[in-house]
Amino acid sequence: MPADTSHTYVPAFTLEPPKRAVERNAPAEFKTPRFIDDVAAGRVELPTIPRVVQQVIKALRDPDVDARKLGELLSQDPVLSAKVLRVANSSQFGGTRSMVSIDAAVARIGTKALGRLIVACGVSGSFRSPPGITLPLFWRDALVAATAAHRLAAGVGADPEEAYVCGLLHATGHLILCQSYPEIAEAMFAGFEVVRGAELAAIEVDAFGIDHAQAGALWVQSLGFPDGVATTIGQSLRAPAAADAPLVLALRGACGLVGAVARVDPAPAALAALPAGLRAPFSAADGTPNAAFDKFYDALLSTEPMS
Repeated sequence: MPADTSHTYVPAFTLEPPKRAVERNAPAEFKTPRFIDDVAAGRVELPTIPRVVQQVIKALRDPDVDARKLGELLSQDPVLSAKVLRVANSSQFGGTRSMVSIDAAVARIGTKALGRLIVACGVSGSFRSPPGITLPLFWRDALVAATAAHRLAAGVGADPEEAYVCGLLHATGHLILCQSYPEIAEAMFAGFEVVRGAELAAIEVDAFGIDHAQAGALWVQSLGFPDGVATTIGQSLRAPAAADAPLVLALRGACGLVGAVARVDPAPAALAALPAGLRAPFSAADGTPNAAFDKFYDALLSTEPMS
């Protein structure tokens, strides 16, 4: 019997009522800023992430790093340590008793999952609520993209952990632009429905003179993430090309699924949102979504905002 591809998922959190479509052109009273020049001149300061988070991210690149070393770093940040302990004690990691040792918590979670958790916590805590953005919805999109990119990476030969980071950070440039130029952000995005991807980028270029992919790539590079991550984010909105790197393909597919999840598309439409080269592992013989895609897509639909 063919898999049931219908979805009636209702998010556990409530989104805002439908809003009017975003208007394309920036209001005439605002002069289009020069973001890169403003950053270089110190008129705009890029957000920072806690030093401890940067140290943990750097340490996790060492394949020989152990739980004790990571525990020592995490213990410098009580808030971050508490989040790690909470995750380690959750049902997700099979916790049958509460842990109080950060070393034991790190060992239970594992270095790869810990890296994803640290990046998510460190980045999400670096932004206040910019005008025109509903942060829970924004970070839900980011988590959907991260989870999807992580899953798609293996099929194209990309590094799953780098793909996760690319998905999580791919749209942070929009937060940075709105936080840097709040008056323009208020005029362009407050009270309008959420737009994503290329549509959002076109509006940003009119309003800010740069799109979120380029702004985000600049920020990610400034934080010391691998060059491949910054390059991939910067290329995420370009037209597909035969020479696209595997990491770019994974991120582009993940962004397509973000839109499908936001619209609560049925599974066939969500599968069609993937680039053609990524569909084969998720397609039945007749081209419809297979059971693997149904399970994957249901998990994306169930994604909750970061707490």
